[in-house]
Amino acid sequence: MSAVRRAWIGLGVVSGLGLAVAAGPQVGVRVAAAEGVTIESAGWCASGLCLHGVRAPALHRLEARHVAVDWDRGVRLVGVSVSVGRGEVSGGDPGNAAALPSTLSWIRRVTVEDLVVSGTPLPPLSGEVYPLRQLHGQDVTVDGDVARATVQTPYGRVVGRVEPRDGGLQVDVEAPSLSVPESMIGQAFELAGVRAAGRYAGGTWTGVVTVGVGVPGTGFSVPAEVDIGARQATARFEDVPVAAVYAALGDVVPEAASAQVHGTLGGVVVVHAGAGEDSPVGPLSISVEQPVLDDFRVDGIRGAELGDSFSYPIEGVDGRPSRRTAGRGEPGWLTLGSIGPTLPAAVIAAEDASFYTHPGYDVQSMVDAATDNAERGGVHRGGSTLTQQLAKNLYLDGSRTYVRKLRELLYAVELERDLGKTGILETYLNVVEFGPGIYGAGAASDRYFLKSPAGLLPEEAAWLASILPSPTSAWAQQYQRDRPNMVKVRAILDNMVMLPKEEREAAKGRALHFVK
Repeated sequence: MSAVRRAWIGLGVVSGLGLAVAAGPQVGVRVAAAEGVTIESAGWCASGLCLHGVRAPALHRLEARHVAVDWDRGVRLVGVSVSVGRGEVSGGDPGNAAALPSTLSWIRRVTVEDLVVSGTPLPPLSGEVYPLRQLHGQDVTVDGDVARATVQTPYGRVVGRVEPRDGGLQVDVEAPSLSVPESMIGQAFELAGVRAAGRYAGGTWTGVVTVGVGVPGTGFSVPAEVDIGARQATARFEDVPVAAVYAALGDVVPEAASAQVHGTLGGVVVVHAGAGEDSPVGPLSISVEQPVLDDFRVDGIRGAELGDSFSYPIEGVDGRPSRRTAGRGEPGWLTLGSIGPTLPAAVIAAEDASFYTHPGYDVQSMVDAATDNAERGGVHRGGSTLTQQLAKNLYLDGSRTYVRKLRELLYAVELERDLGKTGILETYLNVVEFGPGIYGAGAASDRYFLKSPAGLLPEEAAWLASILPSPTSAWAQQYQRDRPNMVKVRAILDNMVMLPKEEREAAKGRALHFVK
């Protein structure tokens, strides 16, 4: 608001100069210059005195194509451009504001047509700037010190209200609903309304953000502080109920409807907005820093219980979806003790070094993976623990999306409670895929090395662990060609710290032989 207000002061200077250059019907180029104001030409017109090519760089780089001073003491400006630098949209100089009436005391009114304030998403404005300050543009109105705007973004309609308060600006923004595109989390959906209300001053907005305002009983509000930079905002928040976050996602995570979700979330969210072609707000990229997840617990997901016999989804040898039956009551099931220590140690070294210390998830690993995915474009890393991988294998499909990660997280926390570390590791090793149609440690050890898991050499166990991310590819590229990736095998052996160093070194020096 202060930028426009200072522009009005500049209009007073321009108008005053108009009387001094009105001696002829058409005055030549650069007929006047005072206090940084230049006028390219001037002359009498039907309404009174007309000035052309008015520039006042010192006054926020003010320019106007045409200025007319009417006989009834009205000033009309057409094609006005005012440039505003960062930090100039708040505060204002009380001295200049107080001097405004005396500066324009001889003028009855000042109006503008197509006022453009660069550096803001505002459309061109027209209307009266003095004495009432009433402007309007496409989806924007200014009434006194209050500005209201409706902005169409790729994610939905955003309505905002701005007014000066306590040396800053009171900025309230609401989006009745937001469309989250599939590219952001893997499934398109409508997020219940979002509202932000607070004060902006000195480059920082401080207030309260409410998510889910359109759905009673599902919303949550958090205090937030946003440091606003060039198309980037950094928000700090804490103590957000995890249950409320899942509730705001609606049907995207169906398990949340039957589960009791506990815990709070905190951290720093950085939002960067790209340049939009048809909108002031372009595609958004979001990253989370310093994540904190406290007392996260999940109870009662419907259908998550595992008995002595259960079935889970797999991909058949022909590539079609199928189901496999497993469990302690089924043939071929191996207890963790019968599997022996070597293969579990290799799998933990390869997939989840902190398995015995985390609560089923690693927040920082998930955030690091999300950041890496955003930089590389697409989902290349998951940041999943063994528990999360087991949750995916038992209950979900293999889609690499953030929606699946949100669902997987709920199952993982409940599996930790129900099975414990020993049960999770035993179940994982009995259900995980080791190649086309090869499920479980027993089948894998027999197929590749004609052994039971307990008889595997360290290098053989390390190879089986190395193929878990892409077992079908490893079958074709390594097993069938008899070319095991020994670089990965040796790296895993280095991390199998439960083995004596000399045993690891000996395993790294031996060749690996498949049985075919």
